[in-house]
Formats: sequence, C-alpha cells, structure tokens
Amino acid sequence: MAAVTGLAPLTLNLIVPSLPALSDHFGITYSSAQVAVSSFIISMAIGQIFIGPISDAYGRRSILMLGIIIFLVGTTICSIATSSELLVIGRFIQAFGGVAGIVLGRAIIRDVYSREKAASALGYVTTVMVIAPMIAPPLGGILQDLFGWRSIFYLIMIVGIILFLNIFYNLQETKTEDRIKGDIRSLLNSFVQLLKLPQFILYTITMSCANSMFFTFLGVAPLLVIQKLEYSPTQYGFTFMVISFAFMSGSFTTARLSERIGSLRMIGYAVFGTIIGSVLMLIVFLSGVINIYIIFGTMMIITYSNGIVMPNIIANIVSIRPQLAGAASGLSGCIQYSIAGISSYVAAVLAGIGLIFMPIQLILLALIGTIAFYLAEAIKTN
Repeated sequence: MAAVTGLAPLTLNLIVPSLPALSDHFGITYSSAQVAVSSFIISMAIGQIFIGPISDAYGRRSILMLGIIIFLVGTTICSIATSSELLVIGRFIQAFGGVAGIVLGRAIIRDVYSREKAASALGYVTTVMVIAPMIAPPLGGILQDLFGWRSIFYLIMIVGIILFLNIFYNLQETKTEDRIKGDIRSLLNSFVQLLKLPQFILYTITMSCANSMFFTFLGVAPLLVIQKLEYSPTQYGFTFMVISFAFMSGSFTTARLSERIGSLRMIGYAVFGTIIGSVLMLIVFLSGVINIYIIFGTMMIITYSNGIVMPNIIANIVSIRPQLAGAASGLSGCIQYSIAGISSYVAAVLAGIGLIFMPIQLILLALIGTIAFYLAEAIKTN
C-alpha cells in the first residue's frame, strides 16, 4: 500500500526540477511549464471522484490494476511528447490512473482497521510513502542534468510495470461485503449522503488546506531556488528532501501516538504549527533575507505539522460512513487536489509579481484549515 500510494507523488515531483528546462525546450514561460504540474494535480482530483465510489461497487483490486494500466498509457505519451500540449495531455492521463493508488490505499486500510487504528496504519503508510516525494526531486534533478527530461518518464514506466505485477500477484480483494450498486444513481447518492454531513465538508477543507500549503511551496520553489538563487536542478532536489523528511517525521509521530493521544486531539495541536511556520516564513521574506536554508527550515515546521494533520484527518474522513469509505476517499481527494492544483498555479503566477505572495498564501491556507477543523469539532459537540 505504501508503494502504490507513493506512485502519484513520485510521478508528480520527479518533473519539478525540469520545469525551467521544459520552459526553454518548448519556448514557453515558466508559468506555462507549471501547467505540467497543475494539470497532473487537477487530473488527480477528477480521477478520485470516479475511482473511489466505483471501487465501493466493484472492489478495490480490479480498479487499482485498471488505474495502473491507464497510468502507463499516459506515461508513454509523455515520453514521446513533441509539444508542451501533448505533454500536458499525457500528464493528465498519467495522473488519472496513478491516483488510484492514493484513493484505494486509504480505502483498503479502512476496510481492515477501525478509525483510530486506521490513523496509526495511515501514519506508517504515509511515513514510507513520503520516501517517494523525498527522493523524487534529487532523482529528477540528476536525471535532468545527465540525460534530460524524457529519461524521467522512462524510469516511471518501469516503476509502473513493477507495481502492476506486484498488485496482480500479491494483493487480495478487501471490499468483500457491503458493496453498493454500480449504477450512476447509487454512485451519485454516495456523494449526496457525504455532502449532507458538515463534518465531512469541514474535515475535507482542513485536509485540502494542509495539502495545498505543500503545493503552494512546490509551485514557487523551483523558480526561487533554480532561477533566483541560481542553484542547479540537482542541488534543488537534494535540498527539497528536507521538506519530505519533515512530513515523514510528522507522519511517524502520528503512527506512534495517534492511538494513545487520539487522532482529533493531534490535529488540534498540529494545525497551530502550520500557522506558526507560515508567519515565520512571512517574517523571513519581509526581512529580505532570501536564504535557502532559512526558507526551507521554516517550511519544515509547516510540513512536520501537516505530516501529523494528514493521516489523522484522512482516517476521520473515511470513518464518517465506513460503508462509503471509497466514495469518501474519492470525493475528499477530488476537492483536496482541485484546491491544490489551483493553489500551485496561483502561487507560480503570483511569484512572477513578487515572492512575498507565497508566505501570504500559506498563512491564509493555514488559518482557513484551522478554523474549519474547530468548526467541525464545535458542531460535533453541539
């Protein structure tokens, strides 16, 4: 589950160090090259809204294998792309299939564990899963420097084939009972039931804001580090590893403590860490000290906090209606990555005006996510 859940994050992040090179190769602006990332994120959002409820009806294993096949088709298109438009199309298809690992990884864990145990299990899976986006930037940077951006997709294709074979031979079906009907009306009814629940909506907002903080930074970091501070793609990639390490540390904290402390209490503490980190980031930018170590250091505070928030909030989202765990994972994921895609693109565009907009955007996301969580708790209490 950790490996298949990490497929989409690996694929997303591998290409990030190549964005300036893609801009030069296709003769487009940096914000236009950023569409290769934004389209991937938006496709992840769209894919989840279909994959989640369909797996509630037809099972997790077969839908997961179908997702990997779609992913491989998209990867092939990317590897032979002769224009930026064809690359974006390939990325869209790639993400639509690859996101099955994220959706169904969450749902499969909820199939076999209770809410608090699921939070712990998701913490362990996320800890391992984060290795993918941790190694992706330096690996992508090395591939870019040595072989060019197409080599990235050759590597991803090999990874996808290995995962498909592993799923085929080693994964058993976990959705063996309480299946919903597979018709459109039943699938849509799953979403209607979830959207009537204030807790589901508010928890999803908290999750979306936490996730979008990472993608806000992701949208600006290559421009800041590679173009403004003049580091190489490889140097950027290795520096970015500290962000993934911070998130992994937060997820490991969840894995160790969520059953003892409680998932909701851990979220209540961690959301304030995102606010503190974002305010410190703004202070750094206002001071005029654009230093890579200070900037990444303050971002580590945010990502450590979100490493605690994400597994715990996901466990609660898919536990609101356990029989609709796939639909809950898919719908919340759709909203999560829609907001993330918009956040990443907006951050990249605003960075062209001034880098100060990035920490401002981070603060807004942190505040909205925190308010949404405490509103959900207030409603539940009343």
